[in-house]
Amino acid sequence: MTKLVVLGVCGSVAAIESPKLARELARRGISTVSVMSASARRIIHPDVMEWATDSEVITEITGKVEHVKLCGVGGKASLLLICPATANTISKIANGIDDTPVTTFATTALGSGIPVVIVPAMHSSMYKNPFVVENLKKLKKNKVRVIEPRFEEDKAKLADIKEIADIVLEGI
Repeated sequence: MTKLVVLGVCGSVAAIESPKLARELARRGISTVSVMSASARRIIHPDVMEWATDSEVITEITGKVEHVKLCGVGGKASLLLICPATANTISKIANGIDDTPVTTFATTALGSGIPVVIVPAMHSSMYKNPFVVENLKKLKKNKVRVIEPRFEEDKAKLADIKEIADIVLEGI
């Protein structure tokens, strides 16, 4: 049976790597459905993610209750992967703020016991912000897997795509 991962894409410039990640997961036999924040849609177009995932992209929560069907109790998703995860989204999830499609999926997955993996990407000064550090600790304490970034050019860059795919495969 094919596993399904919901790939939440946030508004970091690292969003340009999301199609590569979706394709890498597909090579490993994992289907993905992408959910994008408004900020992410200013960086890459949903059509790119539709191509990469071969599925319709979720850009808003509608009466179809996509978040419940995929990440609710008994939902179709095996795992929620938020990649890239911004400081904004990390902090919202850690504090129960649910005001974007990505945070709605996170709220639902965490309430349903579906595994959640977060892959931060941002400037290192943002990553080292004590509130972001505390929010990451809070998420880890609540069984959210955080794939640590690699640091280059004073940026907390997205972890290696193959490493992310390996960890996702372990988690489902």
